[in-house]
Amino acid sequence: MAKTKYGQYILYTRPGKKQEGLPDVVARTDNDIMPGSQHFLAHRISPWYVPRPHSPHLHKDPEMLVMIGTDPKDPWDLGAEVHLCLGKEMEKHVITESCLVFIPAKFIHCPISYHNVTRPFIFIQVQYGPKMTEYPCKGLIPEEQFAEMVSFSVDGTQKGMGSRTWKSG
Repeated sequence: MAKTKYGQYILYTRPGKKQEGLPDVVARTDNDIMPGSQHFLAHRISPWYVPRPHSPHLHKDPEMLVMIGTDPKDPWDLGAEVHLCLGKEMEKHVITESCLVFIPAKFIHCPISYHNVTRPFIFIQVQYGPKMTEYPCKGLIPEEQFAEMVSFSVDGTQKGMGSRTWKSG
């Protein structure tokens, strides 16, 4: 591709290209990939790829989670059930429609888990910071459950995604 004055602001991702072990990534960037950008991750969740639940945690910066259905006749129908807990009380919400969830800085959220996925939907995570931060909150759910979930421990100084606990299978 020819070098242009502003081409640096366009990040192309190719279908099937995996970034740092994250399946079905549609787009991902942070300050290391595109200097000046915030942490951004979009991936496809589908009947053939349903991620493991993500453990309770908080971030240094605010975050937005966006879930977008892909049915062209009814884009508000997510085609799945997303179970999301909010607050230290683990208040459970069942999401079945396209939506945006705002997470204030230092606000405990998750577990998040995906159920009855009948068609792909897009999941977008944006942190209002140049690098992903995540601090696990153990003790809010039984330890054996926590151990089976995806969990990251990153402070924003890492290169790439940083250290993570990632169980597959």
